Amino acid sequence: MRSRAATLALVLLLALPGGTTAASGSGLLFAAIPCAETPLGRSWEALRDEAARRFPTLALTEVEDLHLTLVYVGAWRPDDLAPLRELTRLLPGEAVTLTPEVATFGVRAEAVVIELLGAPPAWKEAVVAAQADLVRRELKAPDRWDGSFRPHVTLALARHRPPTGADRRALRAFGAWLARKIAADPSRFAVPVGPDSPAALWQTRAARASGTPAFAAVEAPEAAAP
Repeated sequence: MRSRAATLALVLLLALPGGTTAASGSGLLFAAIPCAETPLGRSWEALRDEAARRFPTLALTEVEDLHLTLVYVGAWRPDDLAPLRELTRLLPGEAVTLTPEVATFGVRAEAVVIELLGAPPAWKEAVVAAQADLVRRELKAPDRWDGSFRPHVTLALARHRPPTGADRRALRAFGAWLARKIAADPSRFAVPVGPDSPAALWQTRAARASGTPAFAAVEAPEAAAP
């Protein structure tokens, strides 16, 4: 079974234009905290061009696409949007700064991420409970990742499924390069979260132009009315 990170990331390899918002169930849905405006996001903005030169064979996350996934839903129905919006309330009860650590995620180790440590246990428990509730209400299909919550931000993916030997070497080299950047000043890659974090529902684009965001914010149909 494909990992959540890999499923969301498949859209990074597509290359046709798309809009910035969506009001249909055409993409794979997830609730997330945007991270472009965090210390991690600003550091990645400064480093991404260098990373692209050093690791041209990897699919690197656009700055606008940086996010911490709260709950991955997958396929969804527009009629279910109202209850799904409750997922954007899955935030820590108090402000906390999550600290960075490089990790490899995915069933086939196809993603290099910054895992974010220090999440309050009560928050993690609430997210896991929400996963189970969605499955019970048939608002999402069960998957192998239900029952756990490891906050992270994906930065690089292999371009092939499964990853080739060259992909794996590039991912290892990227992870080592990123770890050195973080070790120099971990605070530059931290992510503050709290009850006021701007969580939102996002969905993958069916198609997009190269160099443009891979994800679109989901707008309720009624919000689009004049």
